[in-house]
Amino acid sequence: MNIFDIVPKQFFSILSSKNQKTYVSAILELFKVYEQGSILGIDKNIARQAIIDYLDINPLDEELELDDEQDFDIQITNRDRANQILRRFEECEWIDIDVNNDYEEILNFRDYAITVIEALKEISADSYYDEESETHEFRGYIFTAYSLLTNDHGEYALTLDQVYKNTIAFVREIRKLDSRLKYYIRSIVENSEIKDLINLLVNYKVELVDHAYRRLKTSDNINKYRVDIVKKLEEYQQSPLIMELIAKEFLIKNHNDPDIAMIKANKKIDDIIDIFNSISYIIDEIDNKNKIYVNTTIAKIKFLLSDDENVISKLSRILNYTGNSIRKNHTTKALNDIAPLFNINSYSQLSNNSIFTPRGIYKHIEAQYLVENNGAPDRRLQEEFYNEFESSYSEDVISKYLREYFKHNKVIKASEILRDDMSDEAIIRLLYILIYAGEELDYAINPLYDKINTKRFNLDDFEIIRGYQE
Repeated sequence: MNIFDIVPKQFFSILSSKNQKTYVSAILELFKVYEQGSILGIDKNIARQAIIDYLDINPLDEELELDDEQDFDIQITNRDRANQILRRFEECEWIDIDVNNDYEEILNFRDYAITVIEALKEISADSYYDEESETHEFRGYIFTAYSLLTNDHGEYALTLDQVYKNTIAFVREIRKLDSRLKYYIRSIVENSEIKDLINLLVNYKVELVDHAYRRLKTSDNINKYRVDIVKKLEEYQQSPLIMELIAKEFLIKNHNDPDIAMIKANKKIDDIIDIFNSISYIIDEIDNKNKIYVNTTIAKIKFLLSDDENVISKLSRILNYTGNSIRKNHTTKALNDIAPLFNINSYSQLSNNSIFTPRGIYKHIEAQYLVENNGAPDRRLQEEFYNEFESSYSEDVISKYLREYFKHNKVIKASEILRDDMSDEAIIRLLYILIYAGEELDYAINPLYDKINTKRFNLDDFEIIRGYQE
């Protein structure tokens, strides 16, 4: 059936008007009141007041007027605007306003409008950080499917139908998570400011990792139920009686052809089994995207901090090392240490005395090449160079670092860590604090509305909350 045989042509006009933000917000506020009212609808006066309350809190811009406001000489009140909005909703057939036996005007939403509003609600609240939202409960879908299959009540066709719906809903949430991950990965390319990348990493940890990704890997892990679900579905297929009962539900849709109905019943079960058998590969792909985002973000921030790892940057670091050594009266040592960096070593390949020597049993040889220069100064330089210019950011180092702060408080702020130290090392350490939070180490991240105002950055502040094991 054509969707526009059901939905009127003017229905979507409020979503494309210049006041689309106001209209959508008003419709969501109105629907919230509608859901809390009587099953038969709500009084139009209550509906009007809900929109007035919204407009009082969220006034229209002075330059922005509603679509049907034409007389600019008359002062338009929010009550007038609320009436205009309701009239527009009725004209576009989002709502019906009827008069009951008591001569009261009662507002109800059209059935297709309710479906669209539910979608708008889900999109506007499509954040894994929304604690009031129950949209992304992975475990709920899987546990429901598991419970339906393990409780034998004889309603096999109904059970299969509900298991299929819950499985599809679970896959839909996985796809949303995957799409959200792709958004964050794209953000690395689109943002070239360190503050933006760090703020995105905070949002990523709180929104996706803490409220979706980690939950999918732990409490909502489908492997708890996957084997039992697949096993039960295979038992269905192996029972002629059960399959006959299920196939009866497909008869009407398939012109009462029992063979096609049986094929459709088997296909539905096969589809569910295939989803559960392949879901681990999808989760592996999500794991991979998580690693890509984290690693790429760190790499880009390090790149921006060091003003890129180009030849000039590397030469500057070598000159700093040499200058420090000269100031300590270690000029000869410094020159000997840096000399191998500017030499191209030549190599001679080992060979047997004769090319006609028959091939013998392979034996691993540690030194496959002879190096003309023994490399001793080069190794000394590497050790001193890396000890001086590189720091370790392992889990143990970060954990020890945070324990010093947690000795005095259960909660610390990023602004406290960066208050006295805005060096590159401090910024990178803060990145690893974000990365290890929740999974590797027992502490959580909570974003704040305050700013960290420094000479280098204006970051959004966040709290680091000590876990139970600290």
